[in-house]
Amino acid sequence: MPKSVSEEIPDIPAPEEAASAAAEEGLSIEQMTAAQSAKPSVAKPAKNSRWISWLVLLLIVVAIVLIGFFGRNYVVQVWPSSAKLYQSLQINVDTTNLLGLEIHDLTTKSVQQNGVTTLTVAGVIKNITESPQPLPRIGVSLLNEKDELVYSWTTTVEAREVAPWGQVEFSTSMNQPPEEAKNVKVDLIEIEN
Repeated sequence: MPKSVSEEIPDIPAPEEAASAAAEEGLSIEQMTAAQSAKPSVAKPAKNSRWISWLVLLLIVVAIVLIGFFGRNYVVQVWPSSAKLYQSLQINVDTTNLLGLEIHDLTTKSVQQNGVTTLTVAGVIKNITESPQPLPRIGVSLLNEKDELVYSWTTTVEAREVAPWGQVEFSTSMNQPPEEAKNVKVDLIEIEN
């Protein structure tokens, strides 16, 4: 069976009684009218809160841009494909050589024989570490005057790896390269595990 609780509710004086009681206590007119017109107020959002929100958003964007610029080497190390974004913005990035190999002594030679032009690209792949490094595929790209890709191909060398501090020579040829090709770029294509 539910219990009933009885409690006395204190009497709330009428506004006229409260005003006369306040007058007897010696309150000013402002204090008495404030007591009579005390209504629950609805909190209005401060005009400054919108301004502060925009300021916080601006600070976050500035922080991201600064981290992206000053921490660009770390960003590229963690997210290698971001190097292309930095390159398109013409921002230099120091990349870490994860392969332990470098391309040196790159040469190109164009020979015309029997009406056929043959482009030969040659160079040396050097191991810059103290341990043998597997040889990846070699990517050759032909670029136009604006450094835009015109044609590309990949090749390999017979050797499977490069000895510590050693080097391996490579050479690859192509018949009838596109006439708009003005520059050659050679990359080592990272071995996927």
